Amino acid sequence: MNLFSEEEKIKLAKLKETNDKSEAFFVSKIEEWSQNLEPLFDTLKENFTQQNFKKIIEIQSIALSYRQRINEQISLFLNKRSIEEVKLKKLKQDKFVFYATGFGLKTNMGEKTILIDAHISENERIIQLIENYIEFLRSSSKNLESLGFTIKNIIELMNYLGK
Repeated sequence: MNLFSEEEKIKLAKLKETNDKSEAFFVSKIEEWSQNLEPLFDTLKENFTQQNFKKIIEIQSIALSYRQRINEQISLFLNKRSIEEVKLKKLKQDKFVFYATGFGLKTNMGEKTILIDAHISENERIIQLIENYIEFLRSSSKNLESLGFTIKNIIELMNYLGK
C-alpha cells in the first residue's frame, strides 16, 4: 500500500529541494558570519599599545554594529520559524483528520502518529534548520558581547597604566 499520492510525492520532493537550498543558504551565512567575526577576535591576540589604540576602538564599534545586525537576523528568522510552525500545525491537523476518517484502515493513536510524522518530516526539517541558525546567531551575539567587555577592560587597563 502506498501512503503518498502522486500529488503528495511531488509536494514532498519540492519541499525537500527547498529545504536543501535553505540548508545551503544557512551554511553559507554561517561561513560568512564566521569570516566576518574571526578578525575581530584575532585582534585580541596582539599586544596593545598607544599606536593600535584606535584599532581597538574600531573593533569595538564594529562588534557593536555586528551585534545589531545579528539581532535583526534573529528577529527575522524567529518570525520565519513562527510561520513554519503554523504551517506544520495545520498540516498535522489535516493529516490527523485524514488518518482518522478517510484512510481506509483502522489505526490507533500511535500508528497515526507514525504515519503523520512521515508526512511532516520535511516541514519539521525546515524548522530545525531555522532553529539551528538562530542558535548560531545567538551564540555569536554572546561572543560579541564578551568581546565588547574584553575591549572595555583593555581600555580601562591601558588608561590605568597610562599608555
